[in-house]
Amino acid sequence: LNFCACNAPTIILTSWPMAAMAGSWQPTQEDYRHLTELFAVYFPQVDADGEAADGNMQQRRTPINQPNIMSREQAHEALRWCSAICSRLGPGAMADSTFGQQVQRAIEVGRVRFTLGELRLLRPASPAAAGAAEAQDLGVRLSTQPDQFLAEFGLGLHVAGLALTRRLRPPATPQGGAPPAFDLSAVRRVDVEIVAPELQKQVEAVRSDLIDRYVGLRGSVVRAANIAPLITELNFTCGRCGSEVATSSIEGRFEYPSNCPKKCRFARFAVNRDKCKAIDWQRIRLQEDFAELATTSGPQRRMPRTVDCDLKRGLVGACVPGDAVTLYGIVRCMPTSGTMSGGSEGRQAPTRSLYILYLEVKAVVNSRRRDASSSSGGGADEEDFSPLQLEFIREIHKEEERLPVLVASFCQHIYGQPLVKAALLLALLGGLPLRAEGVERRLRRRGDIHVLLLGDPGLGKSELLRALARLSHRGVYISGNSSSTAGLTASVVRDPSGEFALEAGALILADNGLCCIDEFDKMGQDQQALLEAMEQQTVSIAKAGIVCTLPARTTVVTAANPSKGSWDMSLTLSQNLKGVMSEALLSRFDVIFLMRNQDQQSHDAALSRHIVNRRMPGVAGDVEGLAPAEDRFMTREAEMDRTELKVRLAKAGKDSALPMELLQTYLRYARHYAQPCLGKAARARIKEFYMERKNAAQGSGSLPVTPRQLEALIRLSEARAKAELRRVVLASDVEDVIEILRSGSDFQEEFSSVPLRKGKSKANVVIDKLMQYMNRRVKMGAGKEFREQELKDQCGRGVEPKEWDKAFSMLNNGGALLLNGSGIYEFNAAA
Repeated sequence: LNFCACNAPTIILTSWPMAAMAGSWQPTQEDYRHLTELFAVYFPQVDADGEAADGNMQQRRTPINQPNIMSREQAHEALRWCSAICSRLGPGAMADSTFGQQVQRAIEVGRVRFTLGELRLLRPASPAAAGAAEAQDLGVRLSTQPDQFLAEFGLGLHVAGLALTRRLRPPATPQGGAPPAFDLSAVRRVDVEIVAPELQKQVEAVRSDLIDRYVGLRGSVVRAANIAPLITELNFTCGRCGSEVATSSIEGRFEYPSNCPKKCRFARFAVNRDKCKAIDWQRIRLQEDFAELATTSGPQRRMPRTVDCDLKRGLVGACVPGDAVTLYGIVRCMPTSGTMSGGSEGRQAPTRSLYILYLEVKAVVNSRRRDASSSSGGGADEEDFSPLQLEFIREIHKEEERLPVLVASFCQHIYGQPLVKAALLLALLGGLPLRAEGVERRLRRRGDIHVLLLGDPGLGKSELLRALARLSHRGVYISGNSSSTAGLTASVVRDPSGEFALEAGALILADNGLCCIDEFDKMGQDQQALLEAMEQQTVSIAKAGIVCTLPARTTVVTAANPSKGSWDMSLTLSQNLKGVMSEALLSRFDVIFLMRNQDQQSHDAALSRHIVNRRMPGVAGDVEGLAPAEDRFMTREAEMDRTELKVRLAKAGKDSALPMELLQTYLRYARHYAQPCLGKAARARIKEFYMERKNAAQGSGSLPVTPRQLEALIRLSEARAKAELRRVVLASDVEDVIEILRSGSDFQEEFSSVPLRKGKSKANVVIDKLMQYMNRRVKMGAGKEFREQELKDQCGRGVEPKEWDKAFSMLNNGGALLLNGSGIYEFNAAA
């Protein structure tokens, strides 16, 4: 018994005896009577002769004679299913098996779930098939005749469950009397949910040729309306004679009766609301999966396709906006307006003949609910890998070090930047989330790694983000200058019925995935919407009377330019980011990587050759002809003689790069199945580095070091071990992470050797250098007193004495630098 996240539990039948029981089940007279009485429940639109019945529900609810029922193919197919189920149940003591209890429970709750493979095991195909329905494959019948197939199986399961109940608890029958008859108004139909992965289609493939076909669609829920009642049966009362007429409604649409049963002239009918029947109904909107959008043959820069889906009965509430689901159901069509006209309405006739497609959902497979019930988040949910993919993972695992190969395979058209690429791949792998004990298993420490790329324009930050979004199975790429708070979190929209519905934003759609935000500095106040999502991994909504909290377990990777456009090394980190983002938001990033345009002739020459060669067809992009990655044995001696990570990454040439599909396969496997734990040496090194940063940050005027940085170091170390598919985090993993953090956080201001503003005199240049140096020393708590030679050394050589004297005179006259009696200058920062 599997209780799904909806109003009613779903029964999943899995405990089947694999060997068939001896003997064949034979239906009794009671079974035929149950089949006759239940036939009108499962086939309400088919009369005894097989023709479609009219709108009178009383006529359809009338039991049909047994000979007429047994002449129908639907009844024979239901008996075959009943025989297969009863044969699995078996006689005698086996009737009390788990399978029998599950069948009885399915009849009680009115829902049962099977997979198509389980149905084939339940009733395997036989070469000597009795009829065409028996010889036809179950998958083909389910796809082409879904309504009939589900009704036949549900009827057979219902009859088998009643037979099992009668065997366990025989009903009391009066002597000489007939057994009690069914109350058809109280009979609850069993809704059959069939999960058939082989019938899955892309959302883009939903066209008119799939109408009335059973398909499976995979995607993300972007909108969910409120739950509303859907009328299934209506009861009308004649205004003249008081006669009652019951009619059925199809998808909520009905018509008034045309005449009275007593032939009243000019009869007018009124709806008797007390005797109407309704079921729960909810409409959601499914958007195609991001992976399918990236691999489609059409244009990739297009709007993602969506399709409306209707949930009924126990399926309502089974998913919320942002869930990654697979919906199985029947493709239906409905008109865009009223009744189709026959062409007498002029210009409106073509518009009224248009239909829209939607999915009538029969089964919901929610990956988020499955992940939430797993014990440790990312690694416990099942992933499907083909034998060829597993063989590839075994082959690449034989390499001594896998991270250089991954870095060489990622975003090959961007030259260099190996440590930046390594940091982005570690963010994609992520760490291990820490959850509290108990049933709810609330999140105590997130496992997602947030990265911020800062620096000069033109270094490929946008291309790196796009490549990373394409690499993730749920990657969303957005631009900050065209995004809003509602687009990031969630918005409340009004659906066609007039009710408010919740529509998911980028952070919710990228749940358990990646959200890449480019031009982050252009967002302004909309950045504050990320504060809750980046730390608590949730998004709280309070709009239009809708108050809820949606999960947003998303890795946020952003790229931003400083306030002046390019990074000014003469300013501090806070000065460069003034007006770009707040310190509260800055502290939530695990890795802050500064990318600068290096003024090195050798680097510029190699970069130009790389760009030119990529424009030439047939020429490899790796112009340096680097050797393959060297072997790195995980021994104590190798760790003592280890080289820097940047050097090891540069040795992985283009020959060792992996194709995009294989890179995605390896990262997906490592993310889900690698769950490393911290080793003793790794714990000691993490603690030592954290204390070093804590002591160095005191009085330096840089970013404060908080326990968030300690947790970030742990997450990055776990991701580094995931890249190698290791079970234990080694000290060498921590050293690689420390190198990435140190190389990317070089925010220490430097003194420029050129004037900060064109047209400045040499004396003013000297004054700028001295003011920067003295302000920095005061912030670090080194005191306000300076010697003359110390100040001259900071200005460097080439300063003429007259320029020096002029600068000192200007500082002295302004009160910024005062000379005391002992020949020591005292700095006045307030001047």
